[in-house]
Amino acid sequence: MRTRISLRNKLLIFAILIAVVPLVVAGRSMIRIAQDELKSSANGELVAVAEQLVSEINDRSERTWLAPLLLIRNALDDERLGVPEKIALLTLGIKDIPEFAALQITVEGAPVPVVVTNSLFSKRLATAGLDPLGVLRLPAEAVEAASSSGEFHVGQATHIPETDDWLATIVLPLRTRFAGASSVLSVRVDLDRTRHFLEAHPFAKTGFVTIVDAQARRVFDPGRTDLGEVSFVREAVGLLNGGTRTIAAGPYVRPDGEPMLGAYAFPRAFDWAILVEKRQRDAYIAIDRMIDSLLRWTVAGLAVAGLGALLLAFRISRPIVEIDRVAGEVAKGNFQARVQGVRSHDEIGELARRMDDMVVGLNERFHLQKFVSGGTMLAIRDSGGGIRLGGQRRRATMLFSDIRGYTAFSERVDPEVVVEMLNLYFQHQAEIIQQHGGDVDKYVGDQLLAVFQGEDMVGNALRAAIRIQEHTAELGRQHPEWGLALGIGINAGDVVMGAMGSTDRMDYTVLGDNVNLAARLCSHAGPGRILLSESVREAVETCPEFTISALPPLAVKGKRAPVPVFEAWRRETMDLPS
Repeated sequence: MRTRISLRNKLLIFAILIAVVPLVVAGRSMIRIAQDELKSSANGELVAVAEQLVSEINDRSERTWLAPLLLIRNALDDERLGVPEKIALLTLGIKDIPEFAALQITVEGAPVPVVVTNSLFSKRLATAGLDPLGVLRLPAEAVEAASSSGEFHVGQATHIPETDDWLATIVLPLRTRFAGASSVLSVRVDLDRTRHFLEAHPFAKTGFVTIVDAQARRVFDPGRTDLGEVSFVREAVGLLNGGTRTIAAGPYVRPDGEPMLGAYAFPRAFDWAILVEKRQRDAYIAIDRMIDSLLRWTVAGLAVAGLGALLLAFRISRPIVEIDRVAGEVAKGNFQARVQGVRSHDEIGELARRMDDMVVGLNERFHLQKFVSGGTMLAIRDSGGGIRLGGQRRRATMLFSDIRGYTAFSERVDPEVVVEMLNLYFQHQAEIIQQHGGDVDKYVGDQLLAVFQGEDMVGNALRAAIRIQEHTAELGRQHPEWGLALGIGINAGDVVMGAMGSTDRMDYTVLGDNVNLAARLCSHAGPGRILLSESVREAVETCPEFTISALPPLAVKGKRAPVPVFEAWRRETMDLPS
């Protein structure tokens, strides 16, 4: 025996599925998107910190150390300075740049170099029982090896265990030769401020900042711990040694199993990799809180959706579905659809009756709008409280077309054929006019009036006229027995546009002398010809797509003097009938 499920239960199940499934899918999507965004944000934060640290180290090495050192070298290369002045210059440099622990000039073949030390740093070394010159003096072999590497060389950081100081070495060859021998300027830089900057960085409170050298050993670590077993460090060192200093970020797992997020970047002056790391559980804590909140809201939403689905199934769904069906039919253009089976006397029933009344009104309006111009419909929409009699001065371009040979044609064929021909010709013209931004204002017998407005209204009207003549010529080739052609007249200028007639029967159209002139030009246009007024010629005479020629002035009704007349056709197709 088959289980029978009532329609109400079917609607209930369907409504619950419709309400719950999208909510579940949307909740999962939101959680996944939020996870991706927060993970991306965490990676972005790490990259930003790495870039900031590298920028600070680059700034220190290039502006604080290298730039003054280059100035000192340039001064030492000045041959006008003697040895006492150059030593004084080194002493001044040590005094002005506290991070310079020692400045040294090494002359090839000289038994000892010239070394000027920072008094405070030397005192610190002496207090620790060290010989300052022995610690700070750079051996000749190290100077020679460093100077052969290029314009300048930055050596690896070295550690002084007794004072826990770290020194970097910068070597620059001098251009001046002393007693015919080459010489080198070198400086020992105290990295204490750089180390403290890294240790005191705000990120270090929630994450880890580590510097490793090209051998994967930690810098600023007295034990020089080898971190080569960490995959993330190996990746960074591989790029460092390969000369590809690309900033990157991503997840990895420490050898102890701790999931981490990390990013690395590379300063320009040192063969270092700056690593910034964060435990994933710390970086994604916001994700966990957000997921918990979303889950609570999703459960609450599911409960509300289930209750709403129940109410929908028992009271609202059937009439709403029926009304929706009618709305869908109307959207397809079926204005004969009506709401069926809804007889309640509540708001839903009233909505169904109003839907039927609306469909009737839409049907009437749909058919009525075929009998008025687009300009009329636009005026109705813009009028707000309704159209009133009267007009406004507007600038527009008028296109009149008239069928040549119509009278003879209508006398020799049946009226039904005449109507068929007129509809064919008007259909082609209306489509072209609309394609070029125009609006068919009215049809009068075999004549058509179109109005163009806007920035390029004259050009659009002329393009439409040329296209109409081309189509008409094609119709003439298809129906040579008709013997028909079109004459077109175009004028542009100020007109009065508005509602004309009575309060009970109006016609939204254009009036004025410029409209009359367009009509007169049309009446003088021979088969296949397009006549233009002076205002139209002035508007399009610079357009390369048209060819315009002057015709003898015409004496037209309503004008005391003959008016200038011009003829136009498309420049690249000059085979229109003349």
